[in-house]
Amino acid sequence: MKKSMLAMSVAAAIGGLGFAGSALAIVNLGGQGATAGATMVRSAGSGVGHQLLFPYFSTQGDNATLLSIVNTDTVGKVVKVRFRGAGNSDDLLDFQVLMSPGDVWTAAVSQDATTGVSKLTTQDNTCTVGLVTGLASTLRVDPEKDGANETREGYVEVINMADIVTGSDLYNTIKHDANGVAECDAEVIDDLLGTDVADEAEALTRGMTNPTSGLFGDWILLNQANTAAWSGAATALVAVDANNLLAAGNVVFWPQKFGPVSNVEDYSADPLFAGSSPIVEAQQYDLPDLSTPYVASVTTPAEQADLASSTMAVRTLANQFVTNESIAAVTDWVFSQPTRRYSVAVDYDGTGSAIYRDDGTTLGSIYFNTANTSYIASERQVCLDTTSAPSIGTQFDREERTPVTAPTDFVQSPNVPGEVETVLLCGETSVYSINAESRTEASALNASVARGNYIMDYTDGWAAWGMGNDSTGVPVLGSAFIRAANGTVNYGFAYPHRSVGGFQAITRAVAPLPN
Repeated sequence: MKKSMLAMSVAAAIGGLGFAGSALAIVNLGGQGATAGATMVRSAGSGVGHQLLFPYFSTQGDNATLLSIVNTDTVGKVVKVRFRGAGNSDDLLDFQVLMSPGDVWTAAVSQDATTGVSKLTTQDNTCTVGLVTGLASTLRVDPEKDGANETREGYVEVINMADIVTGSDLYNTIKHDANGVAECDAEVIDDLLGTDVADEAEALTRGMTNPTSGLFGDWILLNQANTAAWSGAATALVAVDANNLLAAGNVVFWPQKFGPVSNVEDYSADPLFAGSSPIVEAQQYDLPDLSTPYVASVTTPAEQADLASSTMAVRTLANQFVTNESIAAVTDWVFSQPTRRYSVAVDYDGTGSAIYRDDGTTLGSIYFNTANTSYIASERQVCLDTTSAPSIGTQFDREERTPVTAPTDFVQSPNVPGEVETVLLCGETSVYSINAESRTEASALNASVARGNYIMDYTDGWAAWGMGNDSTGVPVLGSAFIRAANGTVNYGFAYPHRSVGGFQAITRAVAPLPN
């Protein structure tokens, strides 16, 4: 299919991929720009932090996604960027970005015209490591599915692995000159970042020290056929000390290369990496991830994963929907669960199975476990059981009305036959099309990897969706993506989900109020 050049020209205006062995022991060096000894991770209300999460990207059809990462710090940073699939959070593409002080890195992700897989392109002068062809990999996605399609949706995680010591050889080769160009000497970078770092002294000689805050990110999802666009900000996680002040985290650098990882269970809670006969053999480029111990208060990857989850956990999300045919309106709700991989993953062997993190007492975590997730063989995905989908008291039209009775004559998809009350959010990044009658019907995002439908009682309005797990909530990010038309002109609106506390029916009349 001939692709529009719009995304590429925009990418050029705002700004190769391959995967280049024991891993670096996590060290705590002292850091720059913050106190040393971070003990906690929390959500950064400012949007600036040590780690970033882009909740959704798409290259389906004519979609393209534009990303930008900004370093607001006065020191450089060694940043890990990883694209994960919407189906089961499989690694699609990862690389390193070596950001100089005050730097901005930009890129576009669109569908490759030849292979159909997602492809990242950038015109940016910032140094990168492992970005060779830009093509996403299908090696780890479900072999029973369309591999190219599995690369076309997902989310992105960004981790500051280490700050760069000002004046070091590493700093000098990644620092932009007066013309805005960095030297990016391949031999220098390979010498300093191409092998493991054994201890604190060696890390410093390589030009790396503790990672501090300073990163923020933005995204634009552009539909070229409909000329509709949605935008938003990445969620930021920040490391702080016992006084809730900005602090430096652990250095979590690994080379962007092949090579086995000794004692991988010390660095990742991914259940597919675990044991003497792992389902997936971890490579050095697999690290760090969001479960790699980043602060001094945690000693295991499971603890780090749960700490990150706690910063995003919600019991109920609320948002708007618009499906008015008079303006050709369609709405998709995105539910992204960027830490679920560290509680439960999928073994694609045979009919597939859910593999839970096992700490000796619990299968999974307090957020995702055998009680609130299940493996649906027909989807070949792990699904979250949300037992409080919008109905009486949690679904309203624009005039305060709420359904008198729960709907009984339709089935949500995907779902288990006979179970219409439990709505399953299947996949790591689920997209639910509101008031769409089938999973092939056109929607705002044209999602297909982990798509479901939900029929509201109203054409337009708002609803609250209970995530279940009322004792802890569930770590979920996302937005409502609305597309509407005014004649031949299309518009896109992205409204982030709002957390509305514990899930309970809202006490209001169930019929129109008197005039």
